[in-house]
Amino acid sequence: MLSIIGLIYMSSCSTGDEPVVSTYSPDFGPSETLITIEGSGLDNLISINFNEGVVADFNPSFGKSDAILLRVPPDAPLGDNLISIVTEYGETSIPFRVTLQSPSVFDFSPKFANQGAIVSITGKNFFEPLEVLFFDSIPGNIIYHQPDSIAVEVPANVQKGRITVKANGGSSITPELFFSTDEILVNDFDGNGVRAETNKWLFYGAIDQNAMTALDNAVPAPLDGQFLKISGFDNGAIWVGGTESHSNDPMVFDVFDIQSDINDTFIEFDVHNNGKDDTHLIVVLAERGGSTNDFTEMIHVNETGWHKVNIPLNRFSDITGATPNPQKIRTLKFHLFNELDSAQKMEVNLDNIKIIQII
Repeated sequence: MLSIIGLIYMSSCSTGDEPVVSTYSPDFGPSETLITIEGSGLDNLISINFNEGVVADFNPSFGKSDAILLRVPPDAPLGDNLISIVTEYGETSIPFRVTLQSPSVFDFSPKFANQGAIVSITGKNFFEPLEVLFFDSIPGNIIYHQPDSIAVEVPANVQKGRITVKANGGSSITPELFFSTDEILVNDFDGNGVRAETNKWLFYGAIDQNAMTALDNAVPAPLDGQFLKISGFDNGAIWVGGTESHSNDPMVFDVFDIQSDINDTFIEFDVHNNGKDDTHLIVVLAERGGSTNDFTEMIHVNETGWHKVNIPLNRFSDITGATPNPQKIRTLKFHLFNELDSAQKMEVNLDNIKIIQII
């Protein structure tokens, strides 16, 4: 009697057929595409999944052991997918390409750059065939791309306009305008730029550096080559000191030949505080043949590591509230400022000082 019961139990738990796909059609299509799958062992379905765990709806009453009908779910990711078919007795998968969903552009950076610079675009559904157009019609060289990001090189002859991404049967444009720029390299402290040598910079106040000691290439680790270091502390004053791109001979340096107006001109540089989080830096502009006042903007250098600072010229003002004339700017200054009345030494390291013009 026990042996008969055991035999019945073993029979009821016997393993069914594992799912096998012999053919299916189509092998690509947009969301809601009806897919017919034929094979064997396709009954006793548990789930059908696309990439990223997207579940496809199916009606078991329309399925048979040798056929399944399903539709591509609306949220299936664009591009190459694996459709996983899971039954009570096993699992199999087939490749399927989800197509013709338009790309979406969320953001891009930087918002302005010169020819040859790399612009990063973020969004979704960036699949081939893929094209990036500046100013509606000028193609950019795509350096690399992922489904959610593109790196593209700025082409020549771009002024301003939106960036268009064409991908997989659709297109999307950036939410903001992109501007092409021109750079004036003030100093990268490797011998390049119009104010390249530190002996053409004046050092003053309670700082540790002079023209012979201001360059460093080790502490902190450089972005590339040399950088300018300014450090110091003065317990009796909030103004510590700094440096300026100047000369004892007032005719040595002419203006920077800026062509853009105040709203399209920026001061840009890389900065690192080397762990001195109390550091405040006043960036100063001075004119030739214009105002005798300095135009200033202060920043708190409290981010970790090297980072880029970009200050629009229209944020600078003098003691009267006046703003500078870009065509008259001849001098840049960098002052340490003990804004927090700190007893700690302040330090700022500068590199790749530039004037950026939107053209």
